[in-house]
Amino acid sequence: MYKYRKAKKSSLTSVECVEGEPIEWKIERIVSNKEPISDGAPEIFTERKEGVKSAYNIRTDRWEIATEAMSKVEGSIQAKRDAKGKISKKDEAKVIKLNVDKKEDSGAKPTEGTAEK
Repeated sequence: MYKYRKAKKSSLTSVECVEGEPIEWKIERIVSNKEPISDGAPEIFTERKEGVKSAYNIRTDRWEIATEAMSKVEGSIQAKRDAKGKISKKDEAKVIKLNVDKKEDSGAKPTEGTAEK
């Protein structure tokens, strides 16, 4: 006799699907109605005197940026560790003198080396 797994019902619902407009129809509509092109990616180009933004430059060495950021994080963690190690004046250890009177004898005597022959 085989045990079959029962299908579990999920509470997930699907996204409502909408079919998009084909590109040919869109171009025809824009050209015939003389509509401005409203969708698209934002412009990332800058003027020549400003140079290329490092966020958009494919030649930017992101590893160097990441290591600089991690060295700052590491420095802050090390500063926290060093701060824990320092003792502030209010947390300094106090030395307490114990006055033990040696006058009182408990009566106990060592038994080492006192065996008789």
